[in-house]
Amino acid sequence: MKKHTLRNLMQSYSSEIGEVKMDQEEIENIINTSKNIEVLREEKGYIFFQYLDVKMELYSDEDYNRMRVISAITKYSNLAPKIKDSLMDSNFHLALDTRYGVADDTLYSVFMHPLFSLTRDDFESALEQVYNLAKSFGKTYRSAQIEFTKKK
Repeated sequence: MKKHTLRNLMQSYSSEIGEVKMDQEEIENIINTSKNIEVLREEKGYIFFQYLDVKMELYSDEDYNRMRVISAITKYSNLAPKIKDSLMDSNFHLALDTRYGVADDTLYSVFMHPLFSLTRDDFESALEQVYNLAKSFGKTYRSAQIEFTKKK
């Protein structure tokens, strides 16, 4: 009996439904042809762009099969402890596929994913979620309308 891994089943399923394997060229093409995006700066593996009214950055690397979309929100060290707690709570209950993250004292809205298994729909959803998480900072801290509620 042939054994299947989740990976080869997903690859088989993707090829059956005709999805294009995501790579740097394809992901850059999506950004460059989107009506909601204005590209501000671009080089191979990096695009700085504005999605609606939020500035974002795309980093992709085929050698490591990774990609990420980030949006800078604010200086992290200026945040009150209660807000930092809200960020952690959001990461668990409200952020879905995106997360709040911190690097170099900057708070970001972040989506990270393996590049090759990413679909166009996943990527378009990621842009919307990064946007929503950045815009909802200080209010609802949500990346979408759905939430995972706390068990009572």
